[in-house]
Amino acid sequence: RSCRFSIRIAHRMSSVSPTVRLSGLALCLVRDGLVSEQDAQRAQEGARKGKLPFVQHLVAMKLAPSREIAVAAAHEFGAPLFDLEGIDLESAPVNLVEEKLIRKHHALPLFKRGNRLYLGISDPTNHAGLDEIRFHTGLATSAIVVEEDKLSATIEKAIRLYDTSMSDMLDTDLENLDLSTVEDD
Repeated sequence: RSCRFSIRIAHRMSSVSPTVRLSGLALCLVRDGLVSEQDAQRAQEGARKGKLPFVQHLVAMKLAPSREIAVAAAHEFGAPLFDLEGIDLESAPVNLVEEKLIRKHHALPLFKRGNRLYLGISDPTNHAGLDEIRFHTGLATSAIVVEEDKLSATIEKAIRLYDTSMSDMLDTDLENLDLSTVEDD
């Protein structure tokens, strides 16, 4: 189902106008026949105006199925595809990235291995988001493609879970904590 290797691409490529400024993923989706060229252009413009990621806007407008977008994106950009239903949110390193950045870039920390943070993201072309998260965390970032509709729901669950666990920690009885100082010789 990859854009590069699909036989129907040669035919579709001739129908895509060279003056159209579609991003890599938008062009891939047009070539795969998942969205029309006009819908892709409108989705890009709407996403830009609404300051939303392209895929998030595309799915919200119901212009293409989330699963098919994820499969096409993973194939086109050589990124792994992950089903968010298999994630244990309690072990996900959500606390490594500020909520503001998670929401802004629509990227959810899934795993951390060494100095690399793996982020669930519906649009692997969101290099600015990956770079900003890398800057703020000091960790190398890698994109893992996930379905947009599941990503939105999982981000909300993860943030609620993290907020709840933080408030539980803050609710502990601080008066009974034994704090002592150690003097250096």
